[in-house]
Amino acid sequence: MDEYKRSFSVIEAYAFLNRNGLEKESEEIRTSPTTFKSYTSTLRRAKIIVLVKQHGLFQRFCEEVWPSGLTKKGESRARFFENLAKRASTDEEGITTEEEDELIEEDDEFAYENDLQNYLIKNLGVIEKGLKLYEGENGRAGVEFYVPGTSRRIDILAVDQNGVFVVIELKVSRGYERVVGQTLFYQSSIRTHFQRDRVRAVIIAREISPELKAATQFLQDFELFEYQLSLTLKKITQ
Repeated sequence: MDEYKRSFSVIEAYAFLNRNGLEKESEEIRTSPTTFKSYTSTLRRAKIIVLVKQHGLFQRFCEEVWPSGLTKKGESRARFFENLAKRASTDEEGITTEEEDELIEEDDEFAYENDLQNYLIKNLGVIEKGLKLYEGENGRAGVEFYVPGTSRRIDILAVDQNGVFVVIELKVSRGYERVVGQTLFYQSSIRTHFQRDRVRAVIIAREISPELKAATQFLQDFELFEYQLSLTLKKITQ
């Protein structure tokens, strides 16, 4: 089995994009001045991952450029890239040192977010009785729901027992107040796209910061949850 590589060659990635009719997008990423503190080439890689996923080319990209992306670790790393790109597109003032440390921590913890997301998708009732995943025309459309016309993803889009859409955002570590603007954007986008008068929002994080509590205390249809991870052991008899 090939050795796992947590990253990939941007030069090979640009060549892949050019071969697949994405020359303009490739050049825009290559010449982009965007930077997040120490994240420069990593941010370009993040934008590439988002781009190939949007165009349904991720499988082929991994086969030709980044075989490790098809492994379990690679799936988590790809999620990290997507999250970094989302941060870059939503945090106009840049990222603080505290937030950069959180991103580094998230890079190591994305497997936990995958587990949390997968668990919630199958057990949305732990959030609220009667809550179901939005299915749409493509089955599990509510998983990593792309906001129409953008590259931004809603972690989980659900529907409550009254037929009201519920936007669910997951944070693997601490939930900061900056996530409020992001989630409000998702709420508004879903209301507009589906022509609904009401859309609810839920933020789930390992720890909800005091600032986040203060920022949302007067917002309607906005709920906060903290999660806890537990470990169970199963003895294997020999």
